[in-house]
This record gives sequence, C-alpha cells and structure tokens, in this order.
Amino acid sequence: MNAVPDMPAPLLFTDSAANKVKDLIDEEGNDALKLRVFVQGGGCSGFQYGFTFDEETNEDDTVMEKSGVTLLIDAMSYQYL
Repeated sequence: MNAVPDMPAPLLFTDSAANKVKDLIDEEGNDALKLRVFVQGGGCSGFQYGFTFDEETNEDDTVMEKSGVTLLIDAMSYQYL
C-alpha cells in the first residue's frame, strides 16, 4: 500500500466529491467501504473509467484520504489517471 499524504496535482479529489461519496457510504451502512477508481482497456474506443466501493485495500493500491473518505487506485490504473 502506498500512502500519499498530499494528492499530486493531476488527481484532484474535491471536498464536494468526498462529501457525496461519504453520503453514499452512509446510505450503504458500511463504514468499511472505500471508493475504488479504476481504468480498463476499452479496445478501439480507448479506456473506460469506473468507480466502485471496496472493503479491501490491495498491496499495490495508492491510498488517498479526504473528509473521512478513502480513495483507492491500483498501480496499473494510477498511471492512466
């Protein structure tokens, strides 16, 4: 797990976004949920970007925290964001 104390300039996780994610996690009733952002190959149409909730943090994840929300990005996806 790679902890990032300050987010690099290209990745901006705003307070507004963090608060919305926090509301969604609260609706789920599971404080262990983290927001996972990922990139998948999309063939001829390019990359596809996705978001999901995850309870697990993988060894290669970059971890960012804001307003009580944890954001996870796997190493492969991180290079494309």
